[in-house]
Amino acid sequence: MRLFDPELGRPIVAPPCAGPGCWAGAPGAYNDGRDTYLVYRMRRPQPGRGYELRIAASHDGLRFEKVWSAGKEQFGAESIERCALTRVGDVWRLYASFVRRTDRRWCIGLGEARTPDAFDANDMVVVLDPLDVGLAAVKDPWLRHDRGRWLMFVSCGTLPGSGDPGLHITGDALSTGRTLSVSGIATSMDGRVWAWEGPTLWPSASGWDSFTARLSAVVRDGEGWLGLYDGSASLAENYEERCGIARSSDLRHWERVSVDGPAIGTARGAGGVRYVEITDAGDVFYEYTRADGAHELRVTHTD
Repeated sequence: MRLFDPELGRPIVAPPCAGPGCWAGAPGAYNDGRDTYLVYRMRRPQPGRGYELRIAASHDGLRFEKVWSAGKEQFGAESIERCALTRVGDVWRLYASFVRRTDRRWCIGLGEARTPDAFDANDMVVVLDPLDVGLAAVKDPWLRHDRGRWLMFVSCGTLPGSGDPGLHITGDALSTGRTLSVSGIATSMDGRVWAWEGPTLWPSASGWDSFTARLSAVVRDGEGWLGLYDGSASLAENYEERCGIARSSDLRHWERVSVDGPAIGTARGAGGVRYVEITDAGDVFYEYTRADGAHELRVTHTD
């Protein structure tokens, strides 16, 4: 099963440099029925990880023009990763995942603005804190409004069985190999106050996705749902996860379709796909691994 062919995608944002560690991607998108708005992060090799967040707008689906940007310093962050953008009435909301400088933990903050070019990164309010829900990290939000409630899927890190003082020493607990990267879900009535429900998709016991299982997008499939997720088998693949497919009837319990390997993109090397985002209009945004190891942001359309 394949929802789209990543090779047919069109590059829309180039990485800031060539080679491994140079990324443009981790997209989140919102379509209001007329225009498409895209939020994505830029990254350089250390010490430039997750250095800038951008919002771009397109009125024709072809050209994306940057309308806003903020550096990680404005977030008080060591790094920024995948974020989500939506609108509720006349208010735009930006859900940003970043590493707080104060404790070097991944968390998710919320900013609000009247227009997508008016967010103030200094005014972010943390709405999902790993310390409040007993986790090592929470990041990479993806939102859906369903049956009168907001659902937020996040990538989260489980806490080791015993205390580990070195878990946050690098500012990225999920890249230490001391915690599994799982998908969890939080719910909210107003999108501001969130209740943590817990993990919803775990890494498999063995195989290509036994280290990471990160839901990145969910689409309707008849009476149920198809979820696209990033998987990896080991810490060595932490930055080169591959895209799999899972199925759910209730958005809480997931059954893998991609048991033997990733479903979209290559299994390793160039052509890898991660952080897939699909709008209601059927546009697909994703981070794609180039032949030189850099990641570019691409767009295509579902079949």
